[in-house]
Formats: sequence, structure tokens, C-alpha cells
Amino acid sequence: GLLLFQLLLYPAIEKILGPLMVTRLSAVISIPLLASYPYIAMLSGLILHLVLNCASILRNALSVSLVTGIFILLNNAVPQHQRGAANGISMMAMSISKAFGPAGAGALFSLAQKR
Repeated sequence: GLLLFQLLLYPAIEKILGPLMVTRLSAVISIPLLASYPYIAMLSGLILHLVLNCASILRNALSVSLVTGIFILLNNAVPQHQRGAANGISMMAMSISKAFGPAGAGALFSLAQKR
């Protein structure tokens, strides 16, 4: 589903809004969407499944839009001969944050529970 979104819908949205606006909107819309998950958990039954599936689909589509937009902006910001290095550094930074982000959040949560 996400591959089809990225191949079919994202280019049309990006042509209309531009990569910077798509990236900004994806980031801004993700914040209230992720903040709404505790309230979604209060639902039950079929409504819970429908709302949770819709929220998850939207979250994944926004994530794809955000990462794709960042890479487009990065490639537009550096000269051609430096694109490989810039993409490598950005991939490394993304991997490091994905590795240490949950560990840091877990440590903060543990400290908060002790106090």
C-alpha cells in the first residue's frame, strides 16, 4: 500500500504543494495524530478497529511523505558531486536516531517512574 502511495499519489501531491510544504504538512499533521492514540484506545469494538486502522494508514503515509520530502530537499540543497556523501550522512543520522531514540525514551520513562 505504501509503495503504491509513494509511486502514484506522492508525485501528484508534491507537484501541487512542493516538497517543502509536503514535508511541513506531514510533520505538523503527525503531531496531533500521534497525540490522539491514547484517546483512540478509549474506543471499543468495531469503531476501535476502524479508527485505529485509519490512523495507522495515515501515520504511515505521513511518514513516507516526510522521509521522501526530506530526501528531495536534501538532494536539492547539495551540489551533484556531494549528493552521495550527503545521503550517506543523512541515512546514518536517521539510523542512529532510530536506534537510540527508543532507548533514550525508555530511560526517561524509567527515571520518571522512579520519581
